[in-house]
Amino acid sequence: MNQLYLFFFKRISLFCFIGMLLVNNTSSWSQIEITIKGKVVNEMGIPVKNASVQIDIHNTRTNSEGFFYLKNQNFPAQITVKSNSYDEFQDILLFPEKWKDTLMVFVVMTSKTTQLEEVTINANGKFWVYPKKQTNVLDFKLEPNGNILLCCSDARRYFLRQVNESGDQIYETSIRKHPRQIRTDCNGKCHLIYNDSIYETSIIGESVGIFSPVSYSKAIGLLDNCSYSDDTSIIIRTYMNQKQYLEYLLISKKTHTSQVLYVSEDRQKKRQLQDYKRENKLTVQEILKESDANHHDQLSNDRDDIKKVRERYNTQQFYDLILLKPIYVPLFELNDSLIIFDHPNDSAIVFTKTGTRVRSFPISYQYFKGWKNELIPNLEKTAIYARFERDGITSLKKINLMTGKAADEVEIREHIFPEHIQIHRDFIYYIYKDYLDLSMHYIFKQHLTKY
Repeated sequence: MNQLYLFFFKRISLFCFIGMLLVNNTSSWSQIEITIKGKVVNEMGIPVKNASVQIDIHNTRTNSEGFFYLKNQNFPAQITVKSNSYDEFQDILLFPEKWKDTLMVFVVMTSKTTQLEEVTINANGKFWVYPKKQTNVLDFKLEPNGNILLCCSDARRYFLRQVNESGDQIYETSIRKHPRQIRTDCNGKCHLIYNDSIYETSIIGESVGIFSPVSYSKAIGLLDNCSYSDDTSIIIRTYMNQKQYLEYLLISKKTHTSQVLYVSEDRQKKRQLQDYKRENKLTVQEILKESDANHHDQLSNDRDDIKKVRERYNTQQFYDLILLKPIYVPLFELNDSLIIFDHPNDSAIVFTKTGTRVRSFPISYQYFKGWKNELIPNLEKTAIYARFERDGITSLKKINLMTGKAADEVEIREHIFPEHIQIHRDFIYYIYKDYLDLSMHYIFKQHLTKY
C-alpha cells in the first residue's frame, strides 16, 4: 500500500514539475527548431517548381513537385515566395499549435497580370496634385467632395488655401508662420497645430474662419485621446503603466455614464521597461546633487561627474524618446462598425457604434518586415491599409476585415519617404519632400490599384 502511494506521489510530483516548466518557460518554446514542410501551386493546382522560398533568414527552392523543406526557430516568421511568372506571395507563419514540431504550409501563387489600360492613361501612375512650384505644401486635408485644404507657404507668407480636384483655388486665408500640421478631431473639426497653441478652423461659405487660439498643452490631450464621437456617445482613450496599458472608455452624452469598452496591455514590453528603468534609476538631478556635494574633490573627479551626467542624460533620452512609446492599439470607424486593432495581442475586435462587442478576428500583418506601426483608413471609411517601408519605398496593404489578412500591395515608387499619406476614392495622396531643395514640399497622388 505504501509503495503504491509512493508511486502515485512520484507521478503527481513529476506532472507538477513539468507543468511548472511549461508555465515558467513558455517563451523558450519560441526558440525550438520547427520543421516547415510546404507545397507551392498556382491557381489551377499545378505545382510551381524552382520557386524561391524564404522564411525568416532561411532560403530554399521548390523541387519539381512544388515541395520545399526548411527549419526555423523564430516565430512569428515571414514567408516570401517568388517565381518569375507569378506575383510575389507573402504571409506570416505562427508557432504550430499544441506544441507540434512540424508546420505544414500550402501556398497558392497568382499569375502576373498587366493592366494595359492603366499604363496607357498614365505611364507612371503619378499625378502632381497642386503644381505651383513656388508654393510649399506643409500639410493637407482631403474633403469628402473632392476638394483639398492646403496648409502652404511661399516666399512672403503662410496661408490656408482650399482647391478643387483640378487644383483651382476656391479661397485663401492668411495664418501665423510655421504651423506644424493640420489635425482633425473626433467630431470632424479641423485644427491648425503650432508648437505653443492650437487654432480651430471652420469653413464659412467660400472662406475659412479661424477661432481664437487655445494653449497647446490644454488642447492636445483632447485631440490625442478622443477616438470617436457621434450624437449619442464619445470614446476616450487613456494610457497608463508606462504607456503599455490602454483603456477605451465609452461615455454616454445623454446620461453621462461611462463603461469600459476595451482594455489592452503589452505585459512583456512593460516588464522590459520596468527592468530598464530599475537598472538606470539614478536621475540626472541626483547626479548633479552628488556633483555639488563633491565639489571640493579633484578636477579629475569633476570630469568623471560630467561624464556620468552625460551618460545618464543620454540614457534618460533613450528611455523617453525611443523606448517609452505607447502601444499601438488604434480604433477606427469602418463601414457601420467600430474596430479596435490590438497589435500587441494579435487580434482585431469589432463593436457596434453603441459599444456592443460583435466578433473578433486574428491579425498578423504587423510581423511583416518593414511594418511602420501605422494604419491608414480611406476617407470613405470603407477600407483600411497597413503601411510598410523598405529602403525608403513605401507600400500599402489592404486589410481584409473578415480574415485579418493583408494583401493587394501597392507601392509608392516614384518618391521615397512620402509623408502625410491619405486615401480617397481610387487615389493615394501624399507629400513629397524635394531633397534638392529641402525648403519645398509638393503634394502628389497615384492610383490605388497596381499599375
